[in-house]
Amino acid sequence: MQTSVSLQEPYSFSIVPIIVLIIIASALVFVLLFLKKNQKEKSEVKAIPQKNIKNIPAIKNKHLRELEAIEYQYKNNKLELRKAYQLISENVRLFVFEVTDITTQNYSLTEIKKLNIPNLYETIAEYYEPEFSKKPSGDFINSVQKAKEIIQRF
Repeated sequence: MQTSVSLQEPYSFSIVPIIVLIIIASALVFVLLFLKKNQKEKSEVKAIPQKNIKNIPAIKNKHLRELEAIEYQYKNNKLELRKAYQLISENVRLFVFEVTDITTQNYSLTEIKKLNIPNLYETIAEYYEPEFSKKPSGDFINSVQKAKEIIQRF
């Protein structure tokens, strides 16, 4: 018996959209892992290296002399308050760098706090207001003394 009815081909879904979704999902996972890795590397702050033995007394003397020069220039009205605070902040940060090889001159205040160096965070935080406010104010002579104490105690 012959019939005029023909069978229909089985219905199949296109595989292209599935492949595209898998590629997009894989790329997204890869990007997220890459960003997480980079963020983790940036947030880690180096600890103070113990192997770093330098001529610390000479470094201390150098930076103490520089602080005295800054103080002298400020007292003789050769430096304005903002610039004087910027210079002592830079001096203390460079001192820490020379002693420990930690690039504190590039660190934010939050990153300095993570270092756990006694009084460094508080002292640098004290300098922020006079360094960055529109009308700087502060007890500069007291601030210089604190900077000298940090260097002497290190």
